Amino acid sequence: MTWLLVVLAIVVVLGIAVVAIPQLRSRSLKQRFGPEYERLVDEEGDRRSAEAELRGRVKRRDTLEITDLEPDAREAYTEQWLKVQQGFIDAPEQTVAEADGLVQTVMRERGYPVDEFDERIDMISVDHPELADNYRTAHAIQLRSDRQEASTDELREAFQRYRSLFAELLADGDHTADTKDRDDHDLPERGAL
Repeated sequence: MTWLLVVLAIVVVLGIAVVAIPQLRSRSLKQRFGPEYERLVDEEGDRRSAEAELRGRVKRRDTLEITDLEPDAREAYTEQWLKVQQGFIDAPEQTVAEADGLVQTVMRERGYPVDEFDERIDMISVDHPELADNYRTAHAIQLRSDRQEASTDELREAFQRYRSLFAELLADGDHTADTKDRDDHDLPERGAL
């Protein structure tokens, strides 16, 4: 009789585990990816395939050797950004293209793949899910700008979105900066544009 109770208890525990483990995985992915999780579920139309995609991104990201920037490189990139930003009034299209290029340069130096936009956005979504949509939107505006279909306000928005990602890429590994001040890390206030 006690043997039967032990087997029954094991079956109940296994049943609970079968239900609970997927829910815990889903909750973990939701917390890690935030709005990117919801966006991908909507895009895929299926939670399971979206979660499989996100787990795949994490596995691909784990194969990369992402490094922090040296303080001198961080300072040099900050100076480059400020020079690019100064050109916005006279040449907003060129400035947005330069901002995109500078973001890619920093990503490359840090070890992110930069050859294809989809892979860049996937890897950024793993490390900076809150900025993935910024990057996606900025890139779309930049592509419209290449076709001369973007307004100055859209270009300003793209530049500000690139700026957020750029600041985060520079701040990674900068243990001297307080995390709540990352967005302002040595860059002018957003209102500067």
